[in-house]
Amino acid sequence: MKRATAVAAMAAVLVGYDMGVISGALLFIKPEFRLSPLESGFVVTTLLVGAVVGAAVAGSVAQAIGRRTTLLITCLVYVVSSVVMAVAPGYGWLLVGRALAGVAVGSTQSTVPTYLAELAPTDTRGRQSTGNQLMIATGILISAVVNYFFARDLSWRWSLGLAAVPAALIGLALLRQSETPRWLMLKGRVDEARRVLDALLPADQAQRAFGELDAARRADVGGDTGNASLTWRSLLRSRALRRILVVATIFSMAQQLLGINSIVYYAPTILAQVGFGTTAALINTIGFGVLSVVMTLLCGYVVDRTGRRPLLIAGAVVLGVAMLGVAAVFGFHLLGTFAGQSAVLAMLSIFKAGYSLTWGPVVWIMLPELFPLRARSAGVSVATSAQILVTVALTLFFPDLIAHGATGIFVFFGLFGLAAAVFAAKLLPETTRQSLESLHLPALRRSS
Repeated sequence: MKRATAVAAMAAVLVGYDMGVISGALLFIKPEFRLSPLESGFVVTTLLVGAVVGAAVAGSVAQAIGRRTTLLITCLVYVVSSVVMAVAPGYGWLLVGRALAGVAVGSTQSTVPTYLAELAPTDTRGRQSTGNQLMIATGILISAVVNYFFARDLSWRWSLGLAAVPAALIGLALLRQSETPRWLMLKGRVDEARRVLDALLPADQAQRAFGELDAARRADVGGDTGNASLTWRSLLRSRALRRILVVATIFSMAQQLLGINSIVYYAPTILAQVGFGTTAALINTIGFGVLSVVMTLLCGYVVDRTGRRPLLIAGAVVLGVAMLGVAAVFGFHLLGTFAGQSAVLAMLSIFKAGYSLTWGPVVWIMLPELFPLRARSAGVSVATSAQILVTVALTLFFPDLIAHGATGIFVFFGLFGLAAAVFAAKLLPETTRQSLESLHLPALRRSS
């Protein structure tokens, strides 16, 4: 089981790599293809647009053919997109490759959390599901190293094409892994589900897990066949599931609205003003990348001990205060002073560490936990698509918002962080040390 979750989580490395590597590659793509600033922007945002499509489609595909098979197809798309970008004869083909890579990124973000949650034992589900965010952070860090040390020597084509190698290896490794027992049970393949559980868990735990799965399946379909599944339209028609979908979607969008994009866009400027000069971008990408990996590892250690909600509530407060601290430096015009520059650098570092410990990984841990089995793929797909749409909007408009005054946008991020703490406290359930079935079985029994 650990091997299966590790292999699936590795797919998220490709998310971080494809999102991060383009920043260095563009330095060499722009002069070769003579791109305007607008065309360069399209190279970046095309991946995000493709990711919206990929996340939206992946839910239905994963529900129909399985989580593992969906990831296999996703790895194939990664390979094709990487090759297309590497051999692109012109700007148009480069955009095609980026769009395909985006589809794969969206599919990965929608499918991997569900696959990890449905395979992991109850007691360690949080730690194992943290692997998704950990691998995204690792992919971003790897892309930074590739950009800094190899982009010029190997050319941007090698930088973009290298992703085909791990994608192919991950796909081959997935061929040897099992489908999740929950999807098998959903499709009425009860004997196969039991065999997978017996292979994954000790005998007593496998028996208990099978009993809960079978009870949830019968309650979910009123004792009928277990192969029915729900689309996002079905979620909207169901009063109970509609509430879960709304809460999960707001929860997912909040991950981006807390202000993580401020690190991506503004930290290099701050670092340069503090005096790091030309090494500012390197510190931002590699330094913050290492910090992100370390704090995500720490999250994996504590998330099953402290619970999800305490991390989210405390994290949102810390993130909000950090953003308000940045806003205060801008508002009181202190950025020109050493104290102000040091304060902003400290606040950005605290924000990055806090985000990587709490909202960064915990959102991906909890999204699959919020939905019952038949609604899980569709629900996570909708919530992930909404989050990526927010990312697209922030990517397009954040530089202009900063140009018209940084104080206001950082105040917004700060107040949103405090509001997110209230949201987590009031509307999110605690899911730690509860099986996916026990979280939803009482409601399913009432509805059936």
